[in-house]
Amino acid sequence: MLFQQLSCINGVIFNCASIFKAAGFTNAKKVTIIIGVVQCFGTGVACLVVDRAGRRVLLLAASVVMCLSLVALGVYFEIYIPKQPSNQAEVGRDVFLTSISHSVSADKISWLSVMSLILFVIGFAIAWGPLPWLMVSEIFPTRARGRAGAISTFVNWFSSFIVTLTFEPLVQSITFQGTYWMYGGFMFLSFVFVFFAVPETKGKTLEEIEALFQSGSSARYKSADRYDEK
Repeated sequence: MLFQQLSCINGVIFNCASIFKAAGFTNAKKVTIIIGVVQCFGTGVACLVVDRAGRRVLLLAASVVMCLSLVALGVYFEIYIPKQPSNQAEVGRDVFLTSISHSVSADKISWLSVMSLILFVIGFAIAWGPLPWLMVSEIFPTRARGRAGAISTFVNWFSSFIVTLTFEPLVQSITFQGTYWMYGGFMFLSFVFVFFAVPETKGKTLEEIEALFQSGSSARYKSADRYDEK
């Protein structure tokens, strides 16, 4: 649940219009609508493939895609030429940045920001959006499911609040590119977490899932033979 929100999905979605406006798009709202349609499509795909591909595979693949997308989005904001500052206090800072790396016209690489966000949203919608909620209903034993589910939900929405609250201050402090690279780092950590700590629950009964945590064996990362035989 924590990594779901540390993907910065709310920071991206809630600020999508302002992000594209900063990137030089004159009609940022239309691009935001496209992002919403992509998110809806990706969630539909997740419903079709989650019981075929497995939870771990989707989470691992999405972590890679979302990490690379955030890195690419940060690269875009690092190399595009920003608009001229609106006040004199910002002149020195923007000229300094331009002299280092801001050297490409925004309209020439606008496709990079759009494609990065689309791939990011697809990765989230297929895996990191729905699967944490699905796995909450699978991995907890019956005796603890109510309390554990409530704690998980609290962690999710509290971290969502923190990420949303701190997005703009982070942008002001370390720029758009720094913010996206930071959250890209969190997605790399999510890959490591899933690889070492998250069991594959595809095709397993609740009793089999509970047994995985008790056994501690490598079998926890494999789907049940009973399911594969079907």
